[in-house]
Amino acid sequence: MVVAVAAMYATAGEESLATNRVEIADLGTVVVEGSALSKYRPETVNGGTFTDLPPEKLPCVVDTLTEDFIQEHNPTDLHDLMRFGPGIETGGKSLLIRQPGTFTIRGKGGTTPMLDGVLPIGSGAGLFMDPFLMERIEVVKGPIGSLNGGGGAMQNASGGGGSINLYMKSARLDRDEINLQENTSIGKHTQRHRGMVDANETILDGKGAVRVVGTADYYEPAYIHEGSQKGARPRESFAVAPSFIFEPSEEVRFGLKTMFQYVDQPSYIGVPVWRGRPGGGYSWYESSCRKGDRSRYESFMLNPWLDWQVNDDWLLKFGASLMVNSWEQTTREPYAGTSGTTPAERRRYQRELQYYYAHGYWPVGVDNDVTFYPAVAPSNLPWPAHDKYMVSGFSKSHQLNRNYSLYVRSIYDKDLWKDVVKNSFVVQPDYYYRESNGGFGTPTSRYGLTVQDAVTWEWFTVLGGVRYDHFEQEAYTSGANRFHHVSADAVSPRGGLSVQPLDWLVFFGNISQTRTPMLGIRCADGSTPSKVWRSMQHEAGIRLRTAERLWLSVSAYRILQENTPQVDNSGLITGYDGRNVTRGAEMSLTGDITDDWTMMAMYAFNKYTDRNVAPGSAGRDFERVPAHTFSLSTSYRFSSGPLADIVVGGGYRFRSMSYATMRGSFVHKNLRFDPSHVFDINMSIPFKKFGGSENWTLTLGVRNLFGEKYFESARHFYECLVGEPRTFEIGVRARF
Repeated sequence: MVVAVAAMYATAGEESLATNRVEIADLGTVVVEGSALSKYRPETVNGGTFTDLPPEKLPCVVDTLTEDFIQEHNPTDLHDLMRFGPGIETGGKSLLIRQPGTFTIRGKGGTTPMLDGVLPIGSGAGLFMDPFLMERIEVVKGPIGSLNGGGGAMQNASGGGGSINLYMKSARLDRDEINLQENTSIGKHTQRHRGMVDANETILDGKGAVRVVGTADYYEPAYIHEGSQKGARPRESFAVAPSFIFEPSEEVRFGLKTMFQYVDQPSYIGVPVWRGRPGGGYSWYESSCRKGDRSRYESFMLNPWLDWQVNDDWLLKFGASLMVNSWEQTTREPYAGTSGTTPAERRRYQRELQYYYAHGYWPVGVDNDVTFYPAVAPSNLPWPAHDKYMVSGFSKSHQLNRNYSLYVRSIYDKDLWKDVVKNSFVVQPDYYYRESNGGFGTPTSRYGLTVQDAVTWEWFTVLGGVRYDHFEQEAYTSGANRFHHVSADAVSPRGGLSVQPLDWLVFFGNISQTRTPMLGIRCADGSTPSKVWRSMQHEAGIRLRTAERLWLSVSAYRILQENTPQVDNSGLITGYDGRNVTRGAEMSLTGDITDDWTMMAMYAFNKYTDRNVAPGSAGRDFERVPAHTFSLSTSYRFSSGPLADIVVGGGYRFRSMSYATMRGSFVHKNLRFDPSHVFDINMSIPFKKFGGSENWTLTLGVRNLFGEKYFESARHFYECLVGEPRTFEIGVRARF
């Protein structure tokens, strides 16, 4: 395959870490033989320091899912993609969740994804953001309030385990190119048709460019073919992300990114779990929702930006965003047995819960506050006439969220003392405002200032930073409670060290802390939390280059959270004096084994301790998230013989046993998720193998090869979402 332009950029470009500007050296026409091989390891990452650095030089851990990885696995939303990251857990794919679209990292929940590492995408957007729109996704591990700002005042204690940074595809000045992709997946009671386009065109004599990225998706999930939702209308969604860039001079470039996304899908909030299987009379691929229950989501994003290279050492970056999310949903939940307004109701619900914990189905025959507890199998029970399983009432809501962001970033890189010492100094003032009309978020402003300095001398790089946040919460009324205007402040520091005595060996460590005031919250006794929520991490690790482009990274960490929410048996918040600790270790092997073989293997271990529970009691040391998670993705290109140019790949994901919780707290030993093993295989074959065009490629794949039945995420123990069954996929890709 002749890819002259791409090869010139790959082999002759020298990229400035500050400006991302590529300088071209004319080497003539370069011919590259063979199909493209997916790359799983990036050259540089930005999310850990706001400066572009090779990942092996960072004092912290950053896992990256590259554009090639995303294309190869073809995920349909962030939840589908994040499952490939060990140590990352999803919280249920439903708009009914109080914090929809957030993730748990290193056992700490509530992480909201951000565009370009600084612009929050808003409530619900993490459920439906299409990964095809992304150039890459960087997951920075550990408390990151010192760089991004604490998330606690936005919505509970959040961001204590890391950050998810989304970098969207945007217009490029180096190419005119159109990429097309179509995939069809078919499995038992499920099918999906997905089309994608990515077109970039240079204009204005090469000083400007326009790029349009779009997707369309039609999906029939398995749960609309069984149970109460049988016959529901499938999911229909699309997304489009036009962008523009203009470079009037070598020093200045500016642009605009936009995005619109629409999703209309059958509602689904999962089923109860009991001893690793669906409980309460449900089968694996059922739903408690009704045929007409729907979730509709629309979002619009506007992101203008400007880069100004003031001089050789000083770069200024300006960015702003407007993110509007509108969603509405009607959902009928599985029965929970956790509510009750009178003492008699609460006693009855507690008896029902105890029976469910022991048997996996609900007692029936309630009469005069006396519950009949059957001792026979579920198939012989006199279930309520309306269905074979019990359901709660339905929830119906509509919410409009608006998020406004603005930042200025100053990056000053300077070689000092006869070029022996390099100093990189970053200053970023920013502003974020969030408002919502749906009752799930208090209008809040956050004014932040980040200051960070990194000094490199021979083997050593020392990084230090601190962030100051000032919060202003507007007065509002929620039910019978009146909340007054509140102001609060927080300071979050960090420090890191990396030592590289040899080209192939790096030692690193960091200390980081996120501090956030708990605003917009009232305890059960009517008081407002006065303590600052805090999360602190200590981490140390080593990196080894085991081949020319293959790096092994091993690290161990400890994260202490303080002043976290405490709840009673009914789920009411009783105070904010909770303390918990997670200890863990992570390992990754990422890069190219040979020119024709690439891989990404990642393992994570996590141990959780709730220090508010007495030693030796249930719920103190338990698997709040899987203690062991592992993922492997690999791709191999045949370079000779009859299979030359064919690329084969495979993936494996493992999650050990974990417990289903209620608001993060231990419930019962029988409410658990069994270990899961999910295998995928794929293949890409150039059309030229059949005498066709070299610009077209046929793709084949099988997801969940052995048909594993497992739970992929959960909100509470009675709202657990099942992973997809085995599916066969065929697709085509074209590049012009």
